[in-house]
Amino acid sequence: MAKAVSKDDPVDRDAYIITGPTSGIGRLTALELAKHGTVVLVGRDRGKLDEVQKTIEQNGQHAVSVVCDLSDIFSVRRAAEEIIALHLPIAGLLNNAGIMQARATKNALGWDMTFATNHLGPFVLTEALVPHLPDGANVVFVASATENPEHKPAMTFGFRGSRYISAEASARGEWQPAGSKLRSNATSPR
Repeated sequence: MAKAVSKDDPVDRDAYIITGPTSGIGRLTALELAKHGTVVLVGRDRGKLDEVQKTIEQNGQHAVSVVCDLSDIFSVRRAAEEIIALHLPIAGLLNNAGIMQARATKNALGWDMTFATNHLGPFVLTEALVPHLPDGANVVFVASATENPEHKPAMTFGFRGSRYISAEASARGEWQPAGSKLRSNATSPR
């Protein structure tokens, strides 16, 4: 359940929703967005969300945490309802969260965890929030080509051994060990 916005929180400030705000690019982006309005932190680990929220609030800024497992469509719909119930003026949605499992795993519905987390969950969250977004709100999806090393960005950065077969196969959780046979021209970062 989302921590309620208190009477001391300026609900008239723009609100920015970000998934995956507890580490890496997501964390840095959440801290930056907090300078411009209230940040709605969406992630699966309450403890990590609380830590980021505390950091933001120690800087005199505002954040709200919503626990959500993007691989679970029911969790995503519940999180969207919680966000809507906050009645914040949403200025943007940043679908940043993503995972890359070392081996094929499936969620409770039998869907591939990586595909559900990286694609299906963000799509469902966005679709649920669209009716509540004002004209001009920004919606951003952060994605990676690391699943398919045959794409130029993955080749450039030296990713090898991907398990990607096709988008349809990914949706079914079908992976091919060592995936692409292409070799990268780049040297992997050390």
